[in-house]
Amino acid sequence: MAVVRRVVAPNPGPYTGPGTNTWLIDAGTVTVVIDPGPDDDAHLAAIDRALKGSTVSVVLVTHSHSDHLPLSERFASKHRASVRRFPELADGDVVRAGNLNITALHTPGHSADHLAFWVPADRALFTGDLVLGRGSSMVTYPEGDVAAYLRSLTRLAALNPAILFPGHWDPVTEAVAKLEEYRAHRLDREAQVRAAVGHGAGSLSELTQRVYGTELGDELTRAAEMTMRAHLQKLVDEGTVRIRHARPGQGFPRNLGEASDFVGVEEIFEPVS
Repeated sequence: MAVVRRVVAPNPGPYTGPGTNTWLIDAGTVTVVIDPGPDDDAHLAAIDRALKGSTVSVVLVTHSHSDHLPLSERFASKHRASVRRFPELADGDVVRAGNLNITALHTPGHSADHLAFWVPADRALFTGDLVLGRGSSMVTYPEGDVAAYLRSLTRLAALNPAILFPGHWDPVTEAVAKLEEYRAHRLDREAQVRAAVGHGAGSLSELTQRVYGTELGDELTRAAEMTMRAHLQKLVDEGTVRIRHARPGQGFPRNLGEASDFVGVEEIFEPVS
């Protein structure tokens, strides 16, 4: 198995855990770098130290979020390497670097441009933020797509990986079990959302409180609302939930065809009978 090393970016937080994982894969005479991370001088220096003079063959990026992409171009330019990411790097493309073949897999859900990287010789999967080493991944509206996320998890599980190298937290050796755990978590949340709507129509805020409670605090409440909205969108797309629009306390607007009519308009979600 190829030697894989990690450099953790100094960007800890509630959504990044200890920080973003930058992965260095030994490909024989060269090194492949995945997710250089945030544009941070100290992190750039730490990656350079970890390379120990090795030639960088290519820089791969799982997705364009601010904790994964920004350092890529500066780091690659310094090492005269190319940066490859979606959409230029498409689903099924094989990156040949040193003695490794790495397959790019388009795995939308967390973000529309998300890629995972598969090393079939080692059954090693670099999952970006699709799967983390701890906790659950964010799938939030409007960028997150729950239906696509579930399809991506199913696709990766079918590969029967031996190990996951996630974008945050530690590697996962019970790889298939983790993927199944993530899928079950999303389906359980969907069942909770269905039940919440089934108890009666409600606004996003009301439905979020039904599922998550009222003690989250402002920042976590906003994240919970955007997760709830992503799940609701899946149900809307499937035709089991519909959206009506209302101004709080004023019933429904007469004409939703003009932009001005959306000022103060609230989405109300209700089951389709």
